[in-house]
Amino acid sequence: MALSKDATQPTDEQAEAVVGTPERDAHRLRNGAIWTLALAVLLLGIGLAVPSLRGVLKTASEGTPGWLALGVVLEIFSCLGYVLVVRHVLYRGPPRELRWLAWSEQAFGAIVPIGGAGGLAVGAWAMRAWGVPWARVANRSAVIFLLTSAVNAAVLAIAGFAVWLGLGTPSSVPYGLLPGAIALLGLVLFLLTPLIKAPANPRGLGGRTHQTLHGLGVWVRDTEASAFRRDWRLIGAPAFLLCDIAVLWACLKAVGLSPPIFGMIVAYQIGYLADLIPIPGGIGVLEGGLLGTLVLFHLPATQTAAAVILYHAISLWVPSLGGTVSFARLRRAIAARGPIMRAVPQPDAASRPGSGEAASSEAA
Repeated sequence: MALSKDATQPTDEQAEAVVGTPERDAHRLRNGAIWTLALAVLLLGIGLAVPSLRGVLKTASEGTPGWLALGVVLEIFSCLGYVLVVRHVLYRGPPRELRWLAWSEQAFGAIVPIGGAGGLAVGAWAMRAWGVPWARVANRSAVIFLLTSAVNAAVLAIAGFAVWLGLGTPSSVPYGLLPGAIALLGLVLFLLTPLIKAPANPRGLGGRTHQTLHGLGVWVRDTEASAFRRDWRLIGAPAFLLCDIAVLWACLKAVGLSPPIFGMIVAYQIGYLADLIPIPGGIGVLEGGLLGTLVLFHLPATQTAAAVILYHAISLWVPSLGGTVSFARLRRAIAARGPIMRAVPQPDAASRPGSGEAASSEAA
């Protein structure tokens, strides 16, 4: 929820409607887990009943254990990368609770439909419990999202142009130029957004759009400041993405495939667009998206489908299980200290020099 400097602060009822409550979030997480498990069992039953799919499941069951174990380790490192991102952006927050928050957000992202938004809502609830002003909550949530998205775009641009140039991929594969160009254009627009000045008349024709773009520019400027702040935790941003891509690579190796690295990266990032379809856990849709893009790089369909199933199982359940446990711990910790944190006085809006956002707090 974005708030301009002169925006009216929401009431507690309005805020609860936007970010929810711990009880409502727990209900959504529980329902997401149940539906995800039910869909997984249903698709497993279909796979066992359809002869052409039984071969895929058989190939998956024969995956090399060593490669699959490596995939689990890499997924844990990916999750820890996101923990580092949250610790970097919310560097004033309570470290232990920030770790639980980061894992919790990943659980929501993995199993709740439109889980990314749900994860941000959990983060907003936690920050408010720590006494962070609403404008600061919106700013810090946006910085986390923009920082990880910028890394995604940069990696896609590099991999896309590498595929186009035929580096490490079959020379007949032409699928890298368009995604690489789109990612590069997105990065350029990202860097130019802070140049948009505040509108002279926010209520005039196009004023609201101008004001929204200016607000986005403020968030981008704060993201750039965060990205250039000297902190070893910044390695978490590329680790969050690259370790997860490496899980897919390990699963492909487990079924006997040696994928082209840059092609696999492009296929991974395009295939993940299917996860925007609001299905619990992305069951079925993510497999389809990844398989559809990977076979464009001349990988055999049966083995690739088996690898994608193995990858999704690892990338789904590692953050889901870790995040569910962490969410329970976070709820208990905030319930215990919440009244104390809410009593912390808020600093002046201009007390944080150099920040594009109007508000700050000791918690974030």
